[in-house]
Amino acid sequence: DPADSTKARQAAIDSGVRKLIVGNMGQPWVVDKIRLASDQEIVFERGAVVQAKRGAFKGKADALFTAALKQNVTLTGYGATLRMWRQDYDDPAQYEHAEWRHTLSICSCSNVKVCGLTLAESGGDGIYLGVAKKGITNKDVVIRDVNCVDHYRQGISVISAENLLIEKCVLKNTAGTAPMAGIDFEPNAADEKLVNCVMRDCISENNKGEAYEFYLKQLKAESAPISIRLENCRSAGCRRAVGFSTGD
Repeated sequence: DPADSTKARQAAIDSGVRKLIVGNMGQPWVVDKIRLASDQEIVFERGAVVQAKRGAFKGKADALFTAALKQNVTLTGYGATLRMWRQDYDDPAQYEHAEWRHTLSICSCSNVKVCGLTLAESGGDGIYLGVAKKGITNKDVVIRDVNCVDHYRQGISVISAENLLIEKCVLKNTAGTAPMAGIDFEPNAADEKLVNCVMRDCISENNKGEAYEFYLKQLKAESAPISIRLENCRSAGCRRAVGFSTGD
């Protein structure tokens, strides 16, 4: 259905197939909220576009793709795009203000790979690494060759992660609502983790906020020690290269 492919896309994911191919049909796949499944690889063909259904996503936390408490999830899409409607979500005549309409929400998941995709124009973050169940962090996540472009709040937000690699990614043109960073490492609670997180060969450019933001005020002495490493990462045209906040 060129007007709304949600049911077909969701049925394919829910079928349990190990590998699902999203073809380049010469026009966008228009979808509402999609829930990802465990033990599945989704391959988006070069040139394929998945477009958020316009006028949908009225819930404050409605994300285009969501994985919650899942494992072994791979999204591969070199030359493919997942796109939303940032300008619509910022219009109070159409939407209640919110900052969580993410393109890809990954919460309390393990063994996740996201490679090659362009994520654009969300009403929140390009990628959100959050928590679906208290005490369960994201583990063993790889984000490689991904472009996060024109997002409303952040290119990437890392709330809780252990063994995270972000490599050869571009985070640019974030603008809309604070912090407006390229990437923000920001736990929401003291039991959340930023452990063995590595960014390598990334660029954060033309973001209204910091290129690389570390907002750590929720962590306490008993929290897991932080270990974040940036290797050969650059900032260009952002408010500051690095922002670092701990206790009040």
